[in-house]
Amino acid sequence: MIAKISRGRDTGKLLRYLYGPGRANEHTDPHLVASWEDFAPDPGRSRGPQAAHRQLAQALDLRVQQAGQAAPAQHVWHCSLRATPEDRTLTDAEWAAIARRIVAATGIAPEGDADGCRWVAVRHAEDHIHIAATTVRGDLRPARHWNDYLTADRELQAVEKDYGLHQRPRGDRTAAQRPTRAETEKAHRTGRQHTAREQLRTTVRTAVSAATSPQEFLHLLTETDDVLVDVQYFPSGDVRGYKIALTGDTNKTGEPVYFSGSTLAPDLSFPKIRERLDATDLPPAAALGDIRRPDPWHQATASIDRIPSLLERGQDDAAAHAHLAAFGEALDALPLLAPKQMQPQLRQAATAFERATRSRI
Repeated sequence: MIAKISRGRDTGKLLRYLYGPGRANEHTDPHLVASWEDFAPDPGRSRGPQAAHRQLAQALDLRVQQAGQAAPAQHVWHCSLRATPEDRTLTDAEWAAIARRIVAATGIAPEGDADGCRWVAVRHAEDHIHIAATTVRGDLRPARHWNDYLTADRELQAVEKDYGLHQRPRGDRTAAQRPTRAETEKAHRTGRQHTAREQLRTTVRTAVSAATSPQEFLHLLTETDDVLVDVQYFPSGDVRGYKIALTGDTNKTGEPVYFSGSTLAPDLSFPKIRERLDATDLPPAAALGDIRRPDPWHQATASIDRIPSLLERGQDDAAAHAHLAAFGEALDALPLLAPKQMQPQLRQAATAFERATRSRI
């Protein structure tokens, strides 16, 4: 089961959508399945739907009007809950119980709190419902619903178990941050195929894969074309962290838009990179000068071929993760050596593999 949460400022507009035909006439039999009270008007079951719609919008907005300027500008809270295709069809009563659990878990209407926000749950399809609420409490204070997406997702995980539904895999909050809409639009305006965040993430991963020490990583980064690097130091002179920006990528005041390593991806913070590179074993000097050493491409492919059998031996988690991390770094490095026409595909493979093998322990 999946939750999607958004905010707005027009209660009537949201209700018109929920009780309307939908963008492609996909809404069938819209009706109320639950609300903050048992007497909320239901436009879907009323002989006068327009009057019921006005009454419902006014009832939901009552505390917003009473709070006046103290009410949040984005006072409309909208949460859609959708079952997965594998789930059975839930009854109205089951959806009502789930809706009550979600508004309680997110802080919209905590269980037993007489001052909880006003809300309704509308169903207009078999596989999902919509919860509409106004985020002003009975005591006219704003609702405390921070991290509502995470709390709703945790509650849905429990709902799936309680109702025998398909248990959807959850993320672990270690994923690299997706580009914002503003970043995506900026990339389109400037003619870039990828956002600055995505380009810089690839640049940093490539530098990590080619470096043998934290110092070499920073050197490679500062020598990379078309990027600006700002290294921060502790008073002792030790490196504290780094920031990186694309040349020409500026904000409204003309200043470069910097990203710290941790904002590119959790594993690209300088402490994480230093920990990884400090653990790297360098080959002995004699081996480096041995002209008879095997071809590095053959060495890489031979090592990769051994990974499945190594994993099947039942090694401990740390050893297995190390093999996968080594393979990921090999993928990060390949675009440096591969023919130009293959580089976009290899970068795409490296990104997909990194996401698939991210540790969840």
